[in-house]
This record gives sequence, structure tokens and C-alpha cells, in this order.
Amino acid sequence: MNAKEFIRAYAEHYDITVKDATSICESVFAFLKKTLYEDKIDISIHKFGTFKHKKTAEKKVKHPGTGEITTIPEKTIIKFTQSVTCDIND
Repeated sequence: MNAKEFIRAYAEHYDITVKDATSICESVFAFLKKTLYEDKIDISIHKFGTFKHKKTAEKKVKHPGTGEITTIPEKTIIKFTQSVTCDIND
């Protein structure tokens, strides 16, 4: 399901216009993005899952074409873990 299909299904399920559903979805995802990337706050949504910041270690890699060894610095990534109690019937 892509974004347009999701918004259309959301609008039908809650009996609202596609325009209103689009506004709601865009604002929710914009807030998630701001909270995770700008504010750097982990998010846990009950019965859905958790978005956590995780640091990756610095690593040395070999360029396949030249054989040159390069260092990739440590970085922070966002990891999503679904809730164990995730139930679509709730």
C-alpha cells in the first residue's frame, strides 16, 4: 500500500474527505519526523512499536574496485521495533 492508497483507505474508514485525511496523515508524519530527527527523542507508541536512536560503530571497509581501505565514521540511525502485542483487531 502506498501513501495515496493509505490516505484513501483512512478517509473511507473514518468517513472523512481525502483532503482532511491527507492533512491529518501529513501532520502526524511531519511531527514524527521532527521529533525523531530534529529533537532526537525516541518514540514509543503503545501496541504499535518503538522508534529508537541507535549509534553504529566506526568501521573500516574496502572499496571493491580500488582495494582502498576507507573508514566510515560512527553515526546515529533510527531503528523501528514493532510491538509484541501488535494486534490489528484492537
